[in-house]
Amino acid sequence: MTLANFLILLMLWLAAGAFVLTLVYREFRLVGFSFNLCFSLAYLSTFYLGFPFSCWLVLHFGLPISPPSYLAYALLLPAGFYTLYYATYKVKLPPFWRSGSSLFTMKREETHLLWVLLTLLAVVALVIFILNNGWLFFSSRSYGQRLFSKDLFLLPLKRLFYFFIPAMLVLYFLRPSVKSWLMFLVATISFGVLSYFAVGGTRANIALSFALFLFIGIADHHIRLRTLLFAGVAAIGVMTWLALQRYGLNVQGAERIETLLYLTRDTFSPWESLALLLEKYREIDFQGLAPIVRDFYVYIPQWLWPERPNLVLNTANYFTWQIRQYFAVAISPTLIGSLLIMGGGWSFVLGAMVVGLIIRGLDGLYRAARYAQNRYTSVTMQAFCFGLLFHIIILVREGLDAFVSRLGFYCLVFGSCLLLAKLLYRLLIAGRHRQKKIGGV
Repeated sequence: MTLANFLILLMLWLAAGAFVLTLVYREFRLVGFSFNLCFSLAYLSTFYLGFPFSCWLVLHFGLPISPPSYLAYALLLPAGFYTLYYATYKVKLPPFWRSGSSLFTMKREETHLLWVLLTLLAVVALVIFILNNGWLFFSSRSYGQRLFSKDLFLLPLKRLFYFFIPAMLVLYFLRPSVKSWLMFLVATISFGVLSYFAVGGTRANIALSFALFLFIGIADHHIRLRTLLFAGVAAIGVMTWLALQRYGLNVQGAERIETLLYLTRDTFSPWESLALLLEKYREIDFQGLAPIVRDFYVYIPQWLWPERPNLVLNTANYFTWQIRQYFAVAISPTLIGSLLIMGGGWSFVLGAMVVGLIIRGLDGLYRAARYAQNRYTSVTMQAFCFGLLFHIIILVREGLDAFVSRLGFYCLVFGSCLLLAKLLYRLLIAGRHRQKKIGGV
């Protein structure tokens, strides 16, 4: 990369990043907390945070990178995508919530039963996983071997660990205060650390616990946006250190700096994945909507479908196997990259509009939760909405296919626990009535 190329890319990065950041800040000043803010910050991080790290790695350490023209496209396309997304998001739609209406109602006992059921689900899943596999972090195998070894039992259980976070969200919203806010952080981080050692280095629950802690702080005015940004920088350092521990990397000196830059860029801003996809665009065998269907395969039990493939060809795996020719841990293709894999240029425009409507719908649901007349309905809906933060990050980093399958699974499990809580409450009420009748006789 020549100095002229670097200066051109730097100007594009500053212009595109400033454009998106201006829209984000303007929306925050007008509305305050929203899921548009969550999506936009994740979007900024994914597509623009990594540029300085990439430049440092290329100019100082000589790491290979895509040609400057494709890097320029990888900076400009996200700005265009965000423009289409933002325009769609701002389109006026019929109100999601009307005063006095109710999608469902929750009682105090039902709400408490809900968080207990979600907690039991996560804790029992973690205990069963540990009893069958031990603490994978302390095994001598690599991270990829830990996750994909045929010797592992009940690996899908790790998807249930996440539901400890919605359980704690319900508890927080039952009695929102600074003390409850801090207790939420302590409880979820502690459980996240346990799952980190159990699964062998999966950092998602730790990162999401801290992210939710910050966003709740913004929504309930415990902290300011400036604090959120400072805390985000600190979180980048912690997550990179955890990545070093996960891969068992013992590096020193200049190699340590190089590794830290590399892991930070790939963890928080896999923007070079988009540049590589643009470079290999003519080699892509467009997958259509098949990756969305395939991503649901992991939720189908092996006993129900014996021929089910262990590794499914979603957009992340297609990018990793076919484009990067890498056959270990899947690498994030980014939201725009996944759309290009599914349908090329046309999916870029349609995808931006679909994502705008999705985030608009989530914000409508969140407003419905905030203004619900029934307190316990409001608590349940707010916990459900904040639990969706993980899926917004998945949407930006992994793509639409991963988002749809994980959202479907989340709604199914959360909804099942909610229905079970209502059923248990009805059974308890019926039992009390029978006891009263017997006592009356």
